[in-house]
Amino acid sequence: MLDVPLSKVIKRDIILMKRTDTVSKAAKVMTKDNANAVVIVDEGEPIGIVSERDILKEVVSKKKKPTEVTLESIMTSPVVTISSGKMVSDASELITQEKIRNLVVVDEGMPIAIITPKDILSVTFEEWRYQPNEGVLDAPSPEGGICEICGTYTSALKLVNGQFVCDDCKEIMEEESY
Repeated sequence: MLDVPLSKVIKRDIILMKRTDTVSKAAKVMTKDNANAVVIVDEGEPIGIVSERDILKEVVSKKKKPTEVTLESIMTSPVVTISSGKMVSDASELITQEKIRNLVVVDEGMPIAIITPKDILSVTFEEWRYQPNEGVLDAPSPEGGICEICGTYTSALKLVNGQFVCDDCKEIMEEESY
């Protein structure tokens, strides 16, 4: 099902920035390009990654000025990468194993794209085809996938109040009688 080369599913352009660029500059570019992360490079090599979540956690919640915070000071490093010649199943396994939301795809060491759990889910969804002879959807049971509340990829989703959620969101929903 996920035996598709990554090169066939890469959809979006990657945003490359310098370690000295500010969070403010990154946020503007991310907003303009509707991206959820930027890759920090040094001489073309990926050395870090900054996501929307990093900005919220390290800048906004700490009331720091985005114009004064460099990407280097909040980036996640080292960057988890995968070769563009690998399969989607390899990317899925790596995302699950490393517990990450943004996997940098490289070609000869150069970053060319970011693949997310949503990208993998879209490939999986393509496999859920209408079966004309049976008249029903042939959908696999949701053992793993993306939490409908927080967007985190997890290998074990739970069905709570009609939504597939991760264990953390399940607990919150139960506490708050969601």
